[in-house]
Amino acid sequence: MSSSFFTKLEDKLGIHQQPLKERIALVIYRLRVQRNEIESNSLMMQRRDKELFDKCLAARTTGDNLRANLYAEECAEVRKIAKLVLQSELALEQLIFKLETAEMLGDIAYLVSPVKNVVSTVGKQIQHLMPEVSFELAQINESLDGFTVEAGNVADVMMPTESHSPESEKIFNEAGFLAEQKIKSRFPELHSEESTATPA
Repeated sequence: MSSSFFTKLEDKLGIHQQPLKERIALVIYRLRVQRNEIESNSLMMQRRDKELFDKCLAARTTGDNLRANLYAEECAEVRKIAKLVLQSELALEQLIFKLETAEMLGDIAYLVSPVKNVVSTVGKQIQHLMPEVSFELAQINESLDGFTVEAGNVADVMMPTESHSPESEKIFNEAGFLAEQKIKSRFPELHSEESTATPA
């Protein structure tokens, strides 16, 4: 969904006059929409990898090693992108969970800075892959700018202003670790398959 849709929605509902908690709920919803978009791209990458992997295996089976190696190289590139996309998806997923928890506890101020950091980093990571999603994330970050003031500037006091706070680094490290594990489970190991496909 475009930012103009949410801008109109905010104007129509008078979001800027609504309590902070309700605005946070809208941010959570908008993040979930973008997370779902990234997930769709991740699934598409997984299908593309399977297609290339099957072609690589077929070429190896027929003894066409040159073609098999070309497909293997394409698989490797797809998997690099797939890992980045998956990390972005998982990072937003963690953000959504943390925001939902903070919303219930009414303790949102300390999260504003790391949320902005993670959203900004994810947007930059996928800028060339999914420009529309990157743009929407930038718009979400803009909507977060006023939250610090409304939270009584607590976030400025509690959280550093550098581009990567300890909390945002932790979120990305966890997302990267999970992405690595999921890549291994979702994508078959090419070399082991090649060895089984090579005639004795």
